[in-house]
Amino acid sequence: ITKDGHIGEAVKALKGLRILRQDPWECLISYMCATHINIPAIKRMLHNLSRRFGEKTMLDSHAMYVFPTAEKLAKVSLQQLARCGLGYRAQYVHEAAKKVASRELEIEELKKEDYESARKRLLTLKGVGLKVADCVALFSLEKLEAFPVDVWMKRVIIRHYADHFEKEFIEKILLKKSLTRADYEKLSLFGRRYFGVYAGYAQEYLFHFERITTR
Repeated sequence: ITKDGHIGEAVKALKGLRILRQDPWECLISYMCATHINIPAIKRMLHNLSRRFGEKTMLDSHAMYVFPTAEKLAKVSLQQLARCGLGYRAQYVHEAAKKVASRELEIEELKKEDYESARKRLLTLKGVGLKVADCVALFSLEKLEAFPVDVWMKRVIIRHYADHFEKEFIEKILLKKSLTRADYEKLSLFGRRYFGVYAGYAQEYLFHFERITTR
């Protein structure tokens, strides 16, 4: 993935970086809750879900709560989910839980599908957009070519990879606060084509390097 000097610096600075293999169901709900909100609020939502609906277990005399299964969340009411602070996301989580619990969406089986197919299936869920689908694909479905694009990655591309795009396109996204679907697809496709089958690793190196060097 060290296709140029900039990512070479990132790889050198972040030697040993790894991509987690998260549980697909927990990863899906975590990213569905993560849209348009800050990290402390996301943590509160996930904590509330686990505490109210997850199985209690003890660890060194401390009570811990396992993340609730799709089957459990499919049985609770929309109002109960809303009380966890999910807001409009409660409906999305509830519908996703019902689809996974009924096996209409066999989320574990997506690991066996190719990236495009798995991503397409994820996008059928309400509340799952391109970035969420790519994050779930990368962090839980072992699709290492997935290249999620957020505000940090947009900055990286504008700053270090602008010469791979038309000048007008870079000027356009520079002025935008958020990306359109077409903008996102163009940036993500660039990442996959430029960095290849391990584009997801490249994304993580570039993302974290940008954060630690521009604070």
